[in-house]
Amino acid sequence: MVRANHDRATLQQPVHELLQEHSQFEIRHYQAAGAVRIIESNGRSAATRNGFNALYSYITGNNEDRHHYDMTAPVLQRACSTIRGSQHLGDKGDLMGGDWEMFFFLPDGVDAASAAEPVNTRIEATTLGERKVAVRRFSGRWSDQNFADEAMHLLASLTENGFTTTGPVSFAFYDAPSVHPAKRYNEVQIEVE
Repeated sequence: MVRANHDRATLQQPVHELLQEHSQFEIRHYQAAGAVRIIESNGRSAATRNGFNALYSYITGNNEDRHHYDMTAPVLQRACSTIRGSQHLGDKGDLMGGDWEMFFFLPDGVDAASAAEPVNTRIEATTLGERKVAVRRFSGRWSDQNFADEAMHLLASLTENGFTTTGPVSFAFYDAPSVHPAKRYNEVQIEVE
């Protein structure tokens, strides 16, 4: 994996507004934002390795214009299938399998139309639309088990508090891989009504 070395405090992040705070999660409203994305198969872990490297290569100049973009945060990873809080959640492994999208947000002033054309044809510039998102913060290793546990906690908390989910489980990574797991700032996110 490429070893990006960035301090999350200095990285640009998508604009959002805090709508509600609960003991186990918060609700945010995000504005639409430009991003580059790639879809990877074979589960979340494989998608992380392959997707991150491809997108990092894009922002560091592997694009038609050889343009370098500033790193932003978070790196967002989203399941391509929808796991809703009202559904039977099944095995935690079900949350981590299948196809996953990975997104790098583009810096302010760059949108899908103005982003450099990717050399890698599996990467596309896109817009993540305006959305209302439930967010649970956590630290620790970037393991399927840790992520599945956090997703299950968030889904249970949302159900207990009467929220209806409208989108798939997403994970947001704010720190470089070199940051000690106990100091990492991660989030599990799920769109809600």
